[in-house]
Amino acid sequence: MMIFATAMMIGIAASLTRSAMSIALAAVLIGVVFALAAAVSPGPVAWLSLASAYAGFNAGLILHLVGLVAIERRKAA
Repeated sequence: MMIFATAMMIGIAASLTRSAMSIALAAVLIGVVFALAAAVSPGPVAWLSLASAYAGFNAGLILHLVGLVAIERRKAA
């Protein structure tokens, strides 16, 4: 749950930059950091954590987009 929430905040922070390069870089870095952690981990790796991180990142991007749409609709009304 905490991985999902942290990744969601990273997604929101990346989307606030409004730069496709920073959003893509943040998504790539999630995988790179997970791979590095898996490489130095002495035990088995839970791949569900990686899936949860990417789901949280995408949820953060979508949440920011929905927020922008809600603000624009409120301004139009």
